[in-house]
Amino acid sequence: MKIGRVVLGICFFLALGRTASADAGLSNFGHLAGEQRATDDKRAAAPRQRKNVPATPQSLDRPIDPWQPVPTNDVSLANLAPGLLPFFNNGPVFGIPGTVTGDIWNRTQLTGDWGGVRTDWARHGVFIDVYSTSYYQNVTSGGLKTGGAFVQNAQASLNIDTGRAGLWSGGLLHLTLHSRFGDTPANTFTAGATVPQYNGLAFPDPLRANDVLPAQFFLTQSLTKEVSILVGKVAVVYLADQTLFGDSYKYDFANFNFNKTPVALDFFNAVSWAALGVWAPSPQFVVYGGVFDPNSKADNFADHAFDTVNLYVTSILSYTVGGLPGQFAPAFNWSNKPKLNLESPFGSLTTLAATSQAVGALLGASPVDGLPANFKDHSWAAIANVSQYLYVMDDATTIAEKLKSGQPLRGIGVFGRVGYAPQATNPVTSYASIGLFAHGLFNGREYDSFGAGFYYNRISNNLKTDIAQLTLGSANASAESGIEVFYNFAVTPAIRLIPSYQHIWHPLAAQVAKSQDHADLFLTRLTVAW
Repeated sequence: MKIGRVVLGICFFLALGRTASADAGLSNFGHLAGEQRATDDKRAAAPRQRKNVPATPQSLDRPIDPWQPVPTNDVSLANLAPGLLPFFNNGPVFGIPGTVTGDIWNRTQLTGDWGGVRTDWARHGVFIDVYSTSYYQNVTSGGLKTGGAFVQNAQASLNIDTGRAGLWSGGLLHLTLHSRFGDTPANTFTAGATVPQYNGLAFPDPLRANDVLPAQFFLTQSLTKEVSILVGKVAVVYLADQTLFGDSYKYDFANFNFNKTPVALDFFNAVSWAALGVWAPSPQFVVYGGVFDPNSKADNFADHAFDTVNLYVTSILSYTVGGLPGQFAPAFNWSNKPKLNLESPFGSLTTLAATSQAVGALLGASPVDGLPANFKDHSWAAIANVSQYLYVMDDATTIAEKLKSGQPLRGIGVFGRVGYAPQATNPVTSYASIGLFAHGLFNGREYDSFGAGFYYNRISNNLKTDIAQLTLGSANASAESGIEVFYNFAVTPAIRLIPSYQHIWHPLAAQVAKSQDHADLFLTRLTVAW
C-alpha cells in the first residue's frame, strides 16, 4: 500500500471514527569527472620523477586545513564530491567544508569535535552525525480535527569514505537509523491533505509511531571518472527529485509538496532497495537511473523485494545565468506494481458495508480483500524541477566550492516542480509548486533562512467520479492547493527554531470525510545537529 494513499486512508479512517500525516544532490557526481581530470592534468604536468610518489603517513595526518581534501593513496569521494555526504544525510555533516568548531555559539554541530577525535575520524574517512527534530503542530480550524500533536524525529548517520580510510578506492558506505516517537498517525495526519503536511511524518514508516529502524544502508562506488553505482536500501524521498536549495524538511519547508513531488508517494514507500547507475560526463551534466523496489519498508529486510519494480531515470543540468547558479532536472518513473483502476475500480457492490469499504479502499483506509476490485498492471509519472538563484551575496570565487560541499549560498532563489501521472491510477494526476527561498541575508544572522511557497494538486477526474458515485453525491473532491511560510531562526548554527504556517484549500481526505474546504495549521520545529 503506497504512502500517499496510506496518508489519505489514515485521515479518512480518523474522520469516520469521529462521525461514526540545500544542496546539489546527485549532481555532485559531476565533480568526480571534473576533479579527477584536473588531477590527471596536474600529474601530467608534474616532473617525471615525482609523478608516482605516494602520499606519506605524515601528509595523511597533517592536512593544511582539516576540512579541505585530505591527501590519500586512493580516490576519496569525500575529497572529490563532499556534497554527497550532506545530500545522503539530508543535513550538515561534520568534517567537510562549512564545518565550524569553537565555542557553542559558533559551532555548526552542538557537541563540537569531541576534543579533536571527531576531526581525526573525519580525516580518516569516518563521519558520524546525529540530528533531532522536535515537531509540534496545531490545526486551528478545518481539516479532519483541530488541536495539537507532537512528534520527535531523530536520525543517526554513519558515512565511511573508503579512500580516506585506506580500504579501497572510490567507495562510500552509508548507514542511517531513523526514529519517530510521540503522537500516533491518527493524531498527526489531521490536516486531511493528499500528502503529509510535515515530511518527517513519513519516517521511518508513516504507520509506525514509536520505533527506531534502519532506514538506509548502501554503497556508493565510483568505477571510472564518469561512471558510478549506488546499491542498497535508500530513503527514496531523500534521493530523488532534489532541487538546488530549500527542500530539507529539517531546516526548510515542512510540507511534503515543497520537498518532493506528491505522486512519489503513490509509487514508493519511504525506503526502497535500489540499484542505480550514474553517468557524469561533465560537472554540469549528470544522468542516473535504475531499479527501485516498491515493496520495501524500514521494518523488514527484503520482504517481497522486486516482486514488482519501479524503473526510474533522471538527468540533472547545472548552469549559471549571469553568474547565478541554476539547475534543471526532468525525470520519469514507470512501475508494474498493480494499482486500482480508477476508471472502474470495482464491480457490483451489493451491500452498504461493501460500498463503505470501497470508499475507504480508494483512499487507502481499507483493504480490497473481498471486494470485486479491478487493477491496472502498470503506471508511470513524468516529473521536472527547476531551481535558480536570483541574488547571491557570497563572493563569486567561493560559490563553486560552497555548492560542491552542499552549503547553501547566502542569497535569494526560486524553485518549482511540475509533473503528470495518469489519472486512471493516481489520485493526484497533475501538480505544480513554486517556492521562494532566502538564506543568510542579514549580517550577523548568516544561518537564518525563510521561505514562502504555493502548491496545486489536481485530483483525478476518475477518482472524483468514483467518490461521487459511491457516496451517492454526498461527498465530492476538488483540486487541492496550499501555501506555507516559515522562518528558520538560528539560536546557534547547530540549533534552529523554525515556526511556520500552512493554509490548505480543499484538503482531499477532509473534503471526502467531513466536507471541509480548508485546514489552517501552525507548526514549530526545533532541529539540532549534534
